[in-house]
Amino acid sequence: MNFKQRIWRCRAGMNLLAAALLLAVAAPVAAQPATDRDSCLNPDPTASAEAVIAACTAVTEAFGRGAITLSDAASAYVGRGNVYAAIGRRDLAVADYDHAIAIYDGAIGTTPNETDIYLARANVSFLKRDYDRAIADYDRVIAADPNRFDAHLGRGRSYYQKRDFDGAVASYDRAVALDPGDADALSERGDAHEQNGQYDRAIEDYSLLIALQPTNPKAWNNRCWDRAVTGQLQPALADCNEALRLAPSDADTLDSRGFAYLKLGQYDKAIGDFDAVLAQSPRQASSLYGRGIAKLRTGNITGGRADVAAAEATDSGIAEIYRQYGVSE
Repeated sequence: MNFKQRIWRCRAGMNLLAAALLLAVAAPVAAQPATDRDSCLNPDPTASAEAVIAACTAVTEAFGRGAITLSDAASAYVGRGNVYAAIGRRDLAVADYDHAIAIYDGAIGTTPNETDIYLARANVSFLKRDYDRAIADYDRVIAADPNRFDAHLGRGRSYYQKRDFDGAVASYDRAVALDPGDADALSERGDAHEQNGQYDRAIEDYSLLIALQPTNPKAWNNRCWDRAVTGQLQPALADCNEALRLAPSDADTLDSRGFAYLKLGQYDKAIGDFDAVLAQSPRQASSLYGRGIAKLRTGNITGGRADVAAAEATDSGIAEIYRQYGVSE
């Protein structure tokens, strides 16, 4: 992973759209033709965005005619909003999420399953990036049902996006207590620990995740990085090598291994890994800076200064980030 992502990212199990899709509550659209229902709510992975949007639009138009239930319509708006978000039309996504939230607002007080309505509204607020409202609704769900795993998980994700990592860890702790075998909760708690600078705790969570998912390259890479930060350099290399065996040429892992090699003083190997990253992402500040430091330490002053300058032009804070992790000019 590059340093920019380490400061603020969504890593293994924490991709925003994927997380939101896991959280989203979708009711069956019984009154719509099966093709529209399936294409909107259970789209074929090979389907085009346009096709899914058209199907969801057909469902929402049926809502306008009074042909489907409120919950069905909300699910269709969320489904279409997710597609808009995935293709970069955030404005249209937010408009659809607002439609869904308005439907849930109107449903409060009219149905016996209000906890599910609050949970659904919280999930859509999360998608909208209105994390305070999401947390308020997750709190309502938890007050009614303290053992509602998905509410604790959703609240943890919301706190994480607010950069309230203590709040995130507290919520993830409860989620993990309820389901110790949930890979997402473990991975995301590890991320929150790392953001808090609690690398040993992050390593513990990634180790638990590896035990659950030994073929998950992201988990191996995450533990590699945290071990490198804390000076456990040989174990870090072993983790990165396993991650690369599972996912050859992964740029994030190459960056992590390059950093470990740099801290080990194996500068030629560090340069090789950073070269491989930069072949994929020429402006990646972390690899540019790491390569620059490695070049300087091998006596290549001109090349090292050029890389450091290019890194700082991309990310003015990169030198301070490296310094915090124990590497400086």
